[in-house]
Amino acid sequence: MPFKFASTLLGAFLCLLVSACNEKKATPDWEQSTPQTTSSTSTPSLTKASVPPAQQAARSSTSQKKPKHQEVRFLAYNLKNYLTMHRYIHGKASQRFKPDQEINALIRVIKSARPHVLGVCEIGNEADLKDLQKRLKAAGVDLPHTHRVQGADRVRALAILSRYPIINTAAPQKIDYSLNGQPFQLSRGVLDTTIQLPQRRVRFLGVHLKSKRPSRGADQELMRRNESALLRKHIDDILNTDPNTPILVYGDFNDTRQSKSIATVRGRTSSPKQMTPIELTDSRGENWTHNWKREDIYSRFDYAMTNRTLTPAINQADSRIIDHQDWDLASDHRALLILIK
Repeated sequence: MPFKFASTLLGAFLCLLVSACNEKKATPDWEQSTPQTTSSTSTPSLTKASVPPAQQAARSSTSQKKPKHQEVRFLAYNLKNYLTMHRYIHGKASQRFKPDQEINALIRVIKSARPHVLGVCEIGNEADLKDLQKRLKAAGVDLPHTHRVQGADRVRALAILSRYPIINTAAPQKIDYSLNGQPFQLSRGVLDTTIQLPQRRVRFLGVHLKSKRPSRGADQELMRRNESALLRKHIDDILNTDPNTPILVYGDFNDTRQSKSIATVRGRTSSPKQMTPIELTDSRGENWTHNWKREDIYSRFDYAMTNRTLTPAINQADSRIIDHQDWDLASDHRALLILIK
């Protein structure tokens, strides 16, 4: 009898032991996992095992993508005498700065383009450049880095304003020429800056060639052709030193597409140093950039050109001529917007 009772007691103990083991084994895995924060939404979280393989692959691919860099917005613009000069107000001439009404329109045009780099023609002295920079910053366009250049014209200068650092400046080795035995120099010089953009360094060459107004000393067209030859020589000097330098030439060329001065700057079609004009239009498909109101003439005088190294980095499809509603109040030129990838 004692033996039988002992056997029964041992069997009951073994059953209890097996039952306890089974209960421990059935404990859910999540109770032993690391606690995770939850959002305020009611959507249940999924464990890694419950996410379909295709979705896991998509998430992995997304996490490995590099962040997309913002395209650099470069604006080339002739400001129409952002300076003090003789102006006629109510029929009387006096030394005056560019009228506030024109300046305010100019700022609105520039702001609408949201430039990261701004290359301008017809700026005045350093104080005028700082004035423009200050007004733009107040409008939300902060361009802290600047460079200004003057040529033989001591009134109108070239300047560039940039969000990105200007890491180098240079000047052409040759700036003079002669016509009929009379010496001349580049009217407004050549602005040469290298700017460190997020994706690459670009060498910006700003120009403002001789206007079509008659000159006392020589024929205005011959003057412009000589200036374009000096610009072309400077481009060649740069590319002879480093053929892979990304170059963007821009500005007011004061001449039309098929003119000899434009052809000179472009260079030979077969040459690796050729500069290619960026074809731009406005929202209506028109490509004029200058309006001579007195003669009611609309012309394409403003250009941007790139060499073979930089051309593939230009977003041609989205670059355009800015046709803001206040363009004619701001200037007699329209601005060129170039997007650089």
